[in-house]
Amino acid sequence: MTGAAEHVPVGQTLLRAQENTLEVEDLVVEVLTEHGWATVVDGVTFGVARGETLGIVGESGSGKSVTCLAVAGLMPPRQTRVRATTLRVLDHDLTALTSREMDDVRGPNIAMIFQEPMTSLNPAFTVGDQIAEVLRRHEGLSRKESKARAIALLERVGVPNPARRFGQYPFEFSGGMRQRVMIAIALACSPDVIIADEPTTALDVTVQAQILELLKELQREHGMSVIFITHDLGVVADVCDRVLVMYAGQIVESAPLDDLFEHPAHPYAEGLLAAMPRMDDPFAALSSIPGQPPRVGAMPEGCRFHPRCAYAQDRCRTGAPPPLELPVPTHATRCLRHPELTLRGTT
Repeated sequence: MTGAAEHVPVGQTLLRAQENTLEVEDLVVEVLTEHGWATVVDGVTFGVARGETLGIVGESGSGKSVTCLAVAGLMPPRQTRVRATTLRVLDHDLTALTSREMDDVRGPNIAMIFQEPMTSLNPAFTVGDQIAEVLRRHEGLSRKESKARAIALLERVGVPNPARRFGQYPFEFSGGMRQRVMIAIALACSPDVIIADEPTTALDVTVQAQILELLKELQREHGMSVIFITHDLGVVADVCDRVLVMYAGQIVESAPLDDLFEHPAHPYAEGLLAAMPRMDDPFAALSSIPGQPPRVGAMPEGCRFHPRCAYAQDRCRTGAPPPLELPVPTHATRCLRHPELTLRGTT
């Protein structure tokens, strides 16, 4: 490895502690399976600055959602074990909080927009009551005050006729409108960090564009940090400032948006970029990454991507997973061959 890569403190660079709203260092998540405990998130480190949007991308099962559910304290305690060297939102050390104290942090400090609002919203309560409950719980508002605020939030996220819609149930809303309600719930207490877990997956492209623009507007208004989990690199290009690429529970690349798209440093990132539809040639054949991600509890030796990697050599197939290294100060990769590979981006 090059000397520059060996001597740069990767964790410190990825955290940038003095600037960050959220700091995560060496996060490990284990789940209980029929064969015992298995690691599904392995040593994840990152930070998110105020007003920044961090994208987390990767195939299904790469650990994106589990990482963020663990950060938000939403993993089931009996079936999972979560530990981290650092897990902090502003002055709140999340590793030291009890379950009740974590309930107080969720809402004012960290909030989550879930992937499927129909299963996240309670069908037995009106959408207005579900927004107002957050305000009563965290801000101590009366029913009258919380209703007025909830109606104002529905209006702000673009729900038409919000006073009438306040009293309707989730089944009476379209998918796009339900997602707007989820955004209103997340925004109710003006959190410092919002985690958006594939919030546009089930929406058509027109509604998706509206939701993405809404999130950008709200972020500019409130200065929130946003973590955007997605498998859609087109969405990443539209909304994110930096990107983490995850594979088999690990970060395999971390880079500013333009650097990742123009100069990927890990073969997995190159494969994801090659699989994107090309706007300049809509009839071009789509590329794909051969093989399948490893199963939980059955990780290969060496680089976890090597069974699917066209660039793999013998040294990639043995030993411990390669460390996350920095070819340049803001761009990290977990590829042993990064000094000698020139990978293709989108340009």
